[in-house]
Amino acid sequence: MKLMQLVKDQKAAFLDGRTRSLKSRESSLNQLRKLIYRHEKELCDAINEDFGKPYIESYITEIYTLLDEIDYHLKNLSTWIKPVSVGGPIVTFPSKNIIYQQPKGTILVIGAWNYPVHLSLMPLIGAISAGNTAILKPSELAPVTSAKLKELFDRYFKPEILAVAEGGVEETTELLEQPFDHIFFTGSSRVGKIVMKAAAENLTPVTLELGGKSPAIVHEDANIEVSVNRIWWGKTINAGQTCVAPDYVLVHKSIKEQFIQTSKNVLSSFFQNDFQVGKNYTRIVNDDHFNRLNELLNKSKVIHGGLTNKQSRFIEPTLIDANWEDEIMKEEIFGPLLPLLTYDDEKDIPQLMNSMSAPLALYMFTENKEFQDFIIENVPFGGGCVNDTISHLGNHNLPYGGTGYSGMGSYRGKYSFNTFSREQGILKKPSWPDPDVRYPPYNDTKLKWFKRLFIK
Repeated sequence: MKLMQLVKDQKAAFLDGRTRSLKSRESSLNQLRKLIYRHEKELCDAINEDFGKPYIESYITEIYTLLDEIDYHLKNLSTWIKPVSVGGPIVTFPSKNIIYQQPKGTILVIGAWNYPVHLSLMPLIGAISAGNTAILKPSELAPVTSAKLKELFDRYFKPEILAVAEGGVEETTELLEQPFDHIFFTGSSRVGKIVMKAAAENLTPVTLELGGKSPAIVHEDANIEVSVNRIWWGKTINAGQTCVAPDYVLVHKSIKEQFIQTSKNVLSSFFQNDFQVGKNYTRIVNDDHFNRLNELLNKSKVIHGGLTNKQSRFIEPTLIDANWEDEIMKEEIFGPLLPLLTYDDEKDIPQLMNSMSAPLALYMFTENKEFQDFIIENVPFGGGCVNDTISHLGNHNLPYGGTGYSGMGSYRGKYSFNTFSREQGILKKPSWPDPDVRYPPYNDTKLKWFKRLFIK
């Protein structure tokens, strides 16, 4: 089916109300849940074939998270869709004022390769929950997973309601030319600009989930064992190919050596039986990404790690002694390389970090409440954790999104429902009373009465 016709069919299905009712939304959510639950092994196997992600890691990060999100929407959707009554000013008395949550229409979701199931279906849950039709464009860089999603969606959904459109740049470009009612994109800032520019041609609103150099700050009072464990846990998931992975670590200079030694111990503990791609570790997705990371590695001063294998696209988790001017500090790494920098005076941290684009996430390890507040108030970032990494993504009650070059808009839980809905404000007024003071002809007497009634 041609992409233009597919969009037309979805718009027609939306306009005839097929996705609007609570029953239809719950039905589609339950159908998506069946798809994921029944075919979790096929999906995990496809991810493994694309870039060797271990089964347990795929299940936890790509399957469980989606099932949990769907259950959360099913539990709360009947409340979310209810109109909300709000107050009004005296000038509109008597009246009822109501906010309706209306679906936006036909949605385009452009997924990302690094979590090819999770980052494709997670925003789709919100689009369904809000009552829209939607087209999913999975990443062509995970071709086996993309084909599996296409096969399953063709089996479980009517294309005019939910459909998968495969392809590369040409197909994505064609999709971006269509008059969607919202575009949700996950990927790089470079491509995010292209998506936003294309969306502007149709005045289509966008949500951009991008990336950036997400820091982990380890203050002098931090619990080093816990900090290092949680930082390397966040860094080694998916071999660092995670948009909110710690991109570099900023450690108080007094604990640098302790951080280094603990990192060596932790990595030895994590991978006691060596690195086994597909079982306890993930390979880099393709040759281009491997070569880019390998080049960064060759230009860096390695503290620990550094082993690579081009044939298997393996890169060992590597701790690097870095400076702010180094090549590795210029762009998001998106791999298992962790630059280590130090600071002496905490007051210098905002200036250092604000010299770069605002990151998608920020992590700090400290028990000092004043230090926590200082960083939160003075360093812009999307979201993050204190004394942990990545775990904030697991809370439905927290918005997930970036700021500046790391993105715009947010989703997860009710924030997903809100992203794909539009608020419609309605004032309902009785026919009586209908005072003459509101109507022409206007004169000084009417103005006098208006001020007396409504101005304090």
